[in-house]
Amino acid sequence: MPRFDLDQRPRGGRSRRKAGLVLVLAVSLLSAGCSSGQGAPRPSSPHPTSSASASSSVSSSASASASASQQPSKYTQAQLAARPCLALDGHDIAALEISGRGKQESGKHGPTCHWKLAGQNVSLALDLPLSYAKTMTKNGRVTQVPVGQHKAIQAEFQSICFIFVAVHDVNRLIGTTTIPEPGVSQDATCPAGASVAAAALTHIR
Repeated sequence: MPRFDLDQRPRGGRSRRKAGLVLVLAVSLLSAGCSSGQGAPRPSSPHPTSSASASSSVSSSASASASASQQPSKYTQAQLAARPCLALDGHDIAALEISGRGKQESGKHGPTCHWKLAGQNVSLALDLPLSYAKTMTKNGRVTQVPVGQHKAIQAEFQSICFIFVAVHDVNRLIGTTTIPEPGVSQDATCPAGASVAAAALTHIR
């Protein structure tokens, strides 16, 4: 199982507090829902009309399509790293009450996708190195938090919240950066980033 260690080491000649946080990040096995096959409905009369048969066929096809649409689309982490806005689908956007689709932007470590929810600006990246996570967390208030069925590192620095999750490889982290709009309460800053990360994880196979 992947694990990573975020340490704060003393710098210069001054004695500084050494803080470390070692996490075991489990790779969750999410079982996909299995829909049991159903036979064609029994005709209500011994001589069903062709119209009734066509209606039954359309109803069965619609039911199968609805069942399939309930399962989130799955991608490799590399695919989402290249196109991070695919990490949230229409269902996620509605559930999180995000207005509009995400906006892809360029980042130092590859593309990111930006969404705004409840006055919080959340950016998601899906291929962040461990060195970046250590840099972003060394001066913050670091805690371990649940994100979906995973455990994550969360660091709060001033009004910014960073969240990092390892799924398959600790050198390829999934991370969110959340910054509240001016005048918006910071109480929802970390929860917003965690919600986006948790939704993104459901689309990684």
